[in-house]
Order: sequence, then C-alpha cells, then structure tokens
Amino acid sequence: MKLTLRLIENLKRLSRGETIPYSTLPKSLVEPFVEEGILSVVYHKTKRCLRAPNSTALAGALPKYNEALKDLDAAARLLTEDNSRAAQATLSGNSKTSSKRAMPGFLVNSYNRIDCMICGQPFTMEPPEGSAVYIVNWQTFVPPVSTLIIGIENTENFLRIREQRNFFDDFLQQEESEILFVSRYAFSSDLMDWLASIPNRYLHFGDFDLAGISIFWNQFKPFVGERGSFLIPSDIESRLKNGSRKRYDDQYQKFYDLTTTYPDINHLISLIHKYRRTYDQEGYIINSSSILI
Repeated sequence: MKLTLRLIENLKRLSRGETIPYSTLPKSLVEPFVEEGILSVVYHKTKRCLRAPNSTALAGALPKYNEALKDLDAAARLLTEDNSRAAQATLSGNSKTSSKRAMPGFLVNSYNRIDCMICGQPFTMEPPEGSAVYIVNWQTFVPPVSTLIIGIENTENFLRIREQRNFFDDFLQQEESEILFVSRYAFSSDLMDWLASIPNRYLHFGDFDLAGISIFWNQFKPFVGERGSFLIPSDIESRLKNGSRKRYDDQYQKFYDLTTTYPDINHLISLIHKYRRTYDQEGYIINSSSILI
C-alpha cells in the first residue's frame, strides 16, 4: 500500500477522536482493524463512517500494519519535504500489511496449578516463573468456574505476578480457589470475546488514568457485564498526589467528560481530576493494598 498525505491525515483525524468516511481508508487496513476492535463502524444517517474508540490502541496497532506509521507527523513531514521515489521507498519498504491477523488468541499466566480444558482435553496450567502460556484455540479454552480471571494491561505486571501474590490473593472470594491472569495480544478482541463466553468473575487491573478507565468501561465492561470489576487500591489518592501531570494533560481533552455508572469508579475519576495526575500500575508490583468494587 502506498502511503499518502491524505491517508496520514485521515489517520491523524482518527487519533484525535474524529469520525471519517469509511471509504477514505484502504480495505486492507479497515477490515482487520474493525475485526480486532481498533476501529468501529458508525452511521451518520445512511453514511458509513469510522472512528477509533481508543487512540492509544490505534497508535499501538498502526506500526504493526506499517512501520512508517509509528510517527504520523514524521511520515507526513517526509512526504511533504522529500516527495521522491527514495522517500516513498523509505516509507513503504517495511510494510507488513496483512488482511488476516497471524496470531489469534491471548496470553495466560498463573502462580499455582490450574486444571483447565482445551480442545476437549485436560490441560494443566502451571507455567514456571519467567514464562507464560499463549492460548491460540481460545474458543475451546475452559478454566474451572472457581477461578478468578484478572486481566492485566501492563506487560511488566503480567510477567511479575509472583511479586504481587499477596496483593492479588486478597481479591479471591469464598467460592474462588485460584487466579488466572490474562493479557490480550496486539489489541485483539479475542480476549474480550472469550470473557463473554465464560461465567467466571473478571477483575480488571490497569493504569490509574482516564484512558485506563475508559479501556475497561468501553472495551471490557460490555463483554463481562456485572461479572466485571475494576481494581482500585485503597491508597490511590496518596499515590495520585505524586503521579504524572503530563499524562493527565495529554489525556484531558479526549476524556475530560468520562463517567460511568459505578460510584467508586466515578470517585476515582474525580480524584484524578482533583490532583490533575495519573498513576501507573507498575507502582503496585511490591507493597500494595487495595479495595475491589
């Protein structure tokens, strides 16, 4: 696919939260991105349009489609300032366009043995420290109903679950015996579809910023319904006081009016606005305390 200023400008509009006509992007990009939930199809009267529900997800997915799209501003400058065949080759030479996602599924992890089923056969989840398991045939993957599912957005937290064991074990309810940790791959929708198909309780652990709350509320909550909860640490207010002001400022324009139907999440949102700061979940890898809504 040839990169053009028009294409880049349309992608920038999507990243700003704007809606664009469906036909302005190539099918080779639109179809897999819609399938994976990166882009959504909306209708203005009878006109079919596209929007990006989460600009962070879009920014992370574009380089996988074409490496030159890692920095849209830089790509636009190169096309504007050096519109030569060499510039075109520089931009398009590393394209890895594909209309079909090569890796369906998601990552799972645990610090205890969990006896699951996959493809109708017994499957023991017991990854050693320093590893995780990738579930490809996710439609047939079934954990025990007594297993709490915790989704982790950050890779470091996901890989270092043993250092957070006391933190997470506090969230087990009486009927739950083990925790299965899950992490989505390449902004795929497979994890959310799988969560919708099982009866287990789901706990979402993400960054404590407006974008992180939006990810849970808009991307996960529709699939898990009342089975889904958001983890809010009991000391989050004191941590927010020393959090990131820049990230808050970067996210404010897009998420300033974010609200939910959960009072505790709305209280967290009000704290973020009060201190005009955010806090990364990595800070809770060691010495953590929390409450669950």
